[in-house]
Amino acid sequence: MKQVCLAFALFLSHSFLFSQSKSTEVDYQKQSRPAIVNDVPFGAKTIENAIDDTLSKMGYKGTGSRGFTVYKGVRFPQLGPDAYDLYFMVDKKSRKDNENSTVTMMISKGFDAFVSKSSDKAVFENAQTYLDSLRNMVAKYDLEQQISAQEEELKKAVKKNTELQDKAKDLEKKKRRLEDDISDNIKDLQNQVKELEKQRQILEVLREKRK
Repeated sequence: MKQVCLAFALFLSHSFLFSQSKSTEVDYQKQSRPAIVNDVPFGAKTIENAIDDTLSKMGYKGTGSRGFTVYKGVRFPQLGPDAYDLYFMVDKKSRKDNENSTVTMMISKGFDAFVSKSSDKAVFENAQTYLDSLRNMVAKYDLEQQISAQEEELKKAVKKNTELQDKAKDLEKKKRRLEDDISDNIKDLQNQVKELEKQRQILEVLREKRK
């Protein structure tokens, strides 16, 4: 656990060195839309799950739309006072790089009212700040996932340990029963040897009478 926490702390210190979000344009529904893009040092699936986990806990469910996951009517004070439709797309930074991803984010005030720096500078810049902080949110989510996974591994290990302890007790009982059986068998064998000798002597006496 200490190693995991240390790795997380080192990641946080490193994350500030990572690239800052920047404005861009993306094609969506055959039109160029204002967007924000940033690189995040995690796999695409981890980032997608972290975003979905955060927004799901806030009561919002994502739906797929032309490569984006869309969360409708999100009230997010970090962005502004209104409800916004948030669009997220997460791609691997490169085909061979599974550890770093590019996150694209678009914000709409409804339908085609996509927010740009010129249409609503405050919301757009707040969105840039949010995307800059995304890597820390993903890091916390990933750490919690690791902790949960390790807790499950610990439960499995505890269960296996209990099973082996119970098996050891059963084997010890079987060992004692076997040792008792061996001891009884030795006694029975000793008695049988005596009985065998006794019967041999009786036979010898009877044979002597023939003479």
